Amino acid sequence: MNIIETYRLDAMRNLQNVSSFSNSWRVWRQEILDLTSGMQDAQSIFKLGDKLAYIFQSTNSSGRSQESLSGGGAAWECLVCWYMNTIFTGSRAVVTRPTSNLVPQAIKDATCIVYGNAQTNTESDLIVVSLPNLASTIVRNYTPDYLSKFVAENISDVTVGIIQCKTNWNDNAQIPMLWDMVYRAEGFDGHSVRVGRNGYTPKNFKDFSYSFVTVPSQKDLSKFKSNSMSVKRVRNLSGGNYWGHKTKSDVALSLSEIFNCNFGNAFDENIIKHLNNVIQDNNLSFFL
Repeated sequence: MNIIETYRLDAMRNLQNVSSFSNSWRVWRQEILDLTSGMQDAQSIFKLGDKLAYIFQSTNSSGRSQESLSGGGAAWECLVCWYMNTIFTGSRAVVTRPTSNLVPQAIKDATCIVYGNAQTNTESDLIVVSLPNLASTIVRNYTPDYLSKFVAENISDVTVGIIQCKTNWNDNAQIPMLWDMVYRAEGFDGHSVRVGRNGYTPKNFKDFSYSFVTVPSQKDLSKFKSNSMSVKRVRNLSGGNYWGHKTKSDVALSLSEIFNCNFGNAFDENIIKHLNNVIQDNNLSFFL
């Protein structure tokens, strides 16, 4: 197994450490199998991005305590991570939660926001790391030190995406808007705000994007219109805004569109053909 797939396997195993995800997975797994002919149909696997909200909400329970909302947010983030890694299987890209040993140090440094003497990274988000072709030829187990060294040495050929995942759209749209503004501006000198540390900034990457992915928890999707404030706030994100439903023009794209929009260079061929090859090689069994 090459280093990319070993890295992916570690990122996917990490999801089981999130109790809200592992507790829901039994139900979600069956929904996914039913929707994809037992994970044997490439088109339906890809189109899970249109149905991810339905899958997520299949374990809904009554009540909206802060604890349940927090757990739901973590579970949604994990489900998005699972779906994207499934599509990326066999490609050059891996999606990981921001666990310290799974994010290469150069990426942590490049995406760090420095405010005066304080240093911080964006909120708990997913990180997409698309590695250069060379990585697919390296057959060895993933280790944080090795991957960090590899990314640092090849940083100009590495594509990075930050994906903020939220269950609620109305309450959270301003957060990704502001983070994306800071990253695009690369800081604000007059206010002692800068992006990057230890010699790294997002400009060092081959490409960099910031995206927003929501369920959303609001049931009436018709209320989301092109002139809604929540829609306006995320319309121009560098990586785009997405939800777990079919694309609604000028409102949100299906999550299935994020691959072509931001990470097309991770694939050597059409994504459906890519998935068909992965299915034939039985390489999705790890993730069920």
